Amino acid sequence: MDRSLAPLVGGLLGTLFMTLFLLIPRWLKIGHVDIIRAAGALATGKVENAYPPGCAIHFGSGILFAYIYVAVIHFAKLPINFMTCGLIGAVHGIIVMLLVTIMIMEHHPVAKYHDRGPMTALMQLLAHIFYGMIVGGVVNAMVH
Repeated sequence: MDRSLAPLVGGLLGTLFMTLFLLIPRWLKIGHVDIIRAAGALATGKVENAYPPGCAIHFGSGILFAYIYVAVIHFAKLPINFMTCGLIGAVHGIIVMLLVTIMIMEHHPVAKYHDRGPMTALMQLLAHIFYGMIVGGVVNAMVH
């Protein structure tokens, strides 16, 4: 298999798992993390019809970041596996937590996204770690 497809597959699977993971607070009724609609509403300025552009942004970003993770690991001369990508996912998750908390929650064009609470930040961090682990595991399995 072409090695350049491994991050594509890893990114899709990692993003799918991340999306399901981010639904856990809603299923357990302990929070309402709504990343896809929030991302779409950033683009459209409203919640109505925000899901399709949100999916495109979310999954497109997931694929793009899988390639970025692989490139960073390649240039750092580290092994591509679930551990190294999980570590990059942790760093990425911290950055996303800060961006979501500072920029998006305070300046989102839709008021309902202004106050999401600590559950959103925590779930973003954990989801990015798991995303990285899946990307690393899939890429490792496909290229070796």
